[in-house]
Amino acid sequence: MNNNKNLKLIRSLGTWFGLGDFPIMPGTIGTLGGIPLFLILNFVKNFFPNMLFYYSFYFLFLIVFFMFAVYISDICEEEIFKEKDPQNVVIDEVLGYLTTLFFITPNTFIGIIRALVFAFIIFRILDITKPGPIYKSQDFPKGIGVVLDDFLAGVVGNFIMICIWTLFKWT
Repeated sequence: MNNNKNLKLIRSLGTWFGLGDFPIMPGTIGTLGGIPLFLILNFVKNFFPNMLFYYSFYFLFLIVFFMFAVYISDICEEEIFKEKDPQNVVIDEVLGYLTTLFFITPNTFIGIIRALVFAFIIFRILDITKPGPIYKSQDFPKGIGVVLDDFLAGVVGNFIMICIWTLFKWT
């Protein structure tokens, strides 16, 4: 595969298959790209012998996805869009959204919808407002600065989700 095809693939992954190219609110639209991945992850949990194995798998998935997103974002920033934290790159929003949903394992259709909606709202609020150290994390160079703020928003969002999920005893 030549370099031009590689850059097209990397651009496609960075924009999460074009969602980041949406002219209005690309970050919000890009976050929706995490829904199919979460549905797959939620389905896959049925094949693990217990939830500890599943949580370990999900955790490893997030770590690998984090590294992958940093790599993709770095190339998008340096070689494709040639600007710091390009708005079109939304792979970081997908990671943040999936991080917000970590440990949330709905068992019913309504539970899945509830999880997707609440995580979306919580993550988007945190991603847009970037409270405290989340904002400062953007100062890291290259792809790490692109991805880290969304990941940290997802970590905080995950804590909020777990509190809500536990408080209301949702399944």
